[in-house]
Amino acid sequence: MSDRERDLDTEPAPTGDAPWWAGLRLTGGLVLAASGLGLLVWLLLSGGTADNDWSGYYAASKVLAIGCVVVGTTLLSRRR
Repeated sequence: MSDRERDLDTEPAPTGDAPWWAGLRLTGGLVLAASGLGLLVWLLLSGGTADNDWSGYYAASKVLAIGCVVVGTTLLSRRR
Protein backbone atom coordinates (compact mmCIF):
# COMPACT_ATOMS: atom_id res chain seq x y z
CA MET A 1 0.00 0.00 0.00
CA SER A 2 1.45 3.36 -0.99
CA ASP A 3 1.48 6.54 1.08
CA ARG A 4 -1.10 8.08 -1.20
CA GLU A 5 -3.51 5.18 -0.62
CA ARG A 6 -3.04 5.47 3.15
CA ASP A 7 -3.79 9.20 2.84
CA LEU A 8 -0.52 10.19 4.51
CA ASP A 9 1.11 13.51 3.76
CA THR A 10 4.60 12.63 2.56
CA GLU A 11 5.72 16.25 2.29
CA PRO A 12 6.29 18.34 5.43
CA ALA A 13 4.39 21.59 5.65
CA PRO A 14 6.48 24.70 4.91
CA THR A 15 7.48 26.64 7.99
CA GLY A 16 7.67 30.39 8.47
CA ASP A 17 11.38 30.33 7.58
CA ALA A 18 10.80 28.63 4.22
CA PRO A 19 11.02 30.60 0.96
CA TRP A 20 7.81 31.66 -0.78
CA TRP A 21 8.06 28.88 -3.36
CA ALA A 22 8.37 26.08 -0.79
CA GLY A 23 4.68 25.17 -0.93
CA LEU A 24 4.51 24.96 -4.71
CA ARG A 25 4.29 21.55 -6.24
CA LEU A 26 4.58 20.30 -9.80
CA THR A 27 1.75 22.44 -11.16
CA GLY A 28 3.06 25.61 -9.53
CA GLY A 29 6.57 24.92 -10.79
CA LEU A 30 5.31 24.37 -14.32
CA VAL A 31 3.33 27.62 -14.18
CA LEU A 32 6.40 29.51 -12.95
CA ALA A 33 8.64 27.97 -15.62
CA ALA A 34 6.13 28.70 -18.39
CA SER A 35 5.61 32.26 -17.15
CA GLY A 36 9.34 32.94 -16.97
CA LEU A 37 9.94 31.47 -20.41
CA GLY A 38 7.05 33.42 -21.89
CA LEU A 39 8.30 36.65 -20.36
CA LEU A 40 11.83 36.04 -21.64
CA VAL A 41 10.58 35.33 -25.16
CA TRP A 42 8.37 38.42 -25.05
CA LEU A 43 11.28 40.60 -23.92
CA LEU A 44 13.58 39.19 -26.59
CA LEU A 45 11.05 39.56 -29.40
CA SER A 46 9.99 43.07 -28.39
CA GLY A 47 13.10 44.46 -30.05
CA GLY A 48 14.94 45.82 -27.04
CA THR A 49 18.44 47.17 -27.43
CA ALA A 50 21.52 46.72 -25.26
CA ASP A 51 20.94 50.20 -23.84
CA ASN A 52 17.70 49.06 -22.20
CA ASP A 53 17.43 48.18 -18.54
CA TRP A 54 18.39 44.53 -18.02
CA SER A 55 16.38 44.13 -14.83
CA GLY A 56 13.41 42.74 -16.78
CA TYR A 57 15.58 39.98 -18.25
CA TYR A 58 17.01 39.26 -14.82
CA ALA A 59 13.58 39.01 -13.20
CA ALA A 60 12.26 36.74 -15.96
CA SER A 61 15.32 34.52 -15.66
CA LYS A 62 14.83 34.23 -11.89
CA VAL A 63 11.20 33.18 -12.34
CA LEU A 64 12.22 30.60 -14.95
CA ALA A 65 15.03 29.26 -12.76
CA ILE A 66 12.85 28.95 -9.66
CA GLY A 67 10.20 27.16 -11.71
CA CYS A 68 12.78 24.71 -13.07
CA VAL A 69 14.14 24.02 -9.59
CA VAL A 70 10.67 23.42 -8.16
CA VAL A 71 9.74 21.06 -11.02
CA GLY A 72 13.05 19.21 -10.80
CA THR A 73 12.96 18.68 -7.07
CA THR A 74 9.31 17.63 -7.17
CA LEU A 75 10.00 15.05 -9.86
CA LEU A 76 13.09 13.77 -8.05
CA SER A 77 11.22 13.39 -4.78
CA ARG A 78 8.44 11.45 -6.51
CA ARG A 79 10.96 9.13 -8.10
CA ARG A 80 12.34 8.03 -4.72
